[in-house]
Amino acid sequence: MTRDEARTAFDKAGLKYADLTRNNLQQLRNLINQEMVESSLIRDSLRCKQRPIFKPDNKRGIWATIRCKAFYFDDREAVSFNPDGFIGFAGWADERNVQPILNGFCKWVEMQP
Repeated sequence: MTRDEARTAFDKAGLKYADLTRNNLQQLRNLINQEMVESSLIRDSLRCKQRPIFKPDNKRGIWATIRCKAFYFDDREAVSFNPDGFIGFAGWADERNVQPILNGFCKWVEMQP
């Protein structure tokens, strides 16, 4: 799966930033973390940080992120919902290491009402 395919899944599901809540972002974090654990990537150390960051702002819009860590880094992007509408997926990661993030994201999209 590619990053663009994940963004397309979000759009096709009819989801909007207004649908983001602390609860469903935590659900997204949990699904991505589960995929990371099952992947055993980066010496079986790739994991999400505990809580998503969610910042609704009336002037700039919603900004939210789920961060991740591994044995050689402590704080990198897993998923980010940027105020300009761009959804970022692990810009640091190659096509292999991004797969658990994309898989968890697409599972989450399918679960949304």
